[in-house]
Amino acid sequence: MIRRLAVLAAALASLSACVTEEGYRQRMSLLVGSSSDDVLLKWGPPQSTAPMSNGGELWSYTKTTVDERAGYWRDETRQVKRTFRDKEGNEKTEIIEETYPVWMPPQMLRSTCTTRFVMGRGQVQDVSFDGSGCVAEELQ
Repeated sequence: MIRRLAVLAAALASLSACVTEEGYRQRMSLLVGSSSDDVLLKWGPPQSTAPMSNGGELWSYTKTTVDERAGYWRDETRQVKRTFRDKEGNEKTEIIEETYPVWMPPQMLRSTCTTRFVMGRGQVQDVSFDGSGCVAEELQ
């Protein structure tokens, strides 16, 4: 019983986690001051490097993520206004609500994140990033 409660609590905690750009910024700021060796171990070799005027180097990493979402049916509701004449010839209007199924086709969502490390004297001096894929769980 206790084990089930622990699993349920962990699942609820993971659902409440917020994955945002701010979370990515928080995590990247933790890398400032890290050694270049730490970055190489965690991120691998940079996809590109460029010399900087201050003698440092810019390391760039780009990651593309593809999220496939299955198609599904959803109910859509709309109001329809209908005008008619009753038996006495009076014009009447009624509004009825219709619910009908709508097919939502499968989707492929692509997001990219480019992260750049400014390296100098063997350590990370600054980190910048851009792209819709630059998200992470926010730190508490």
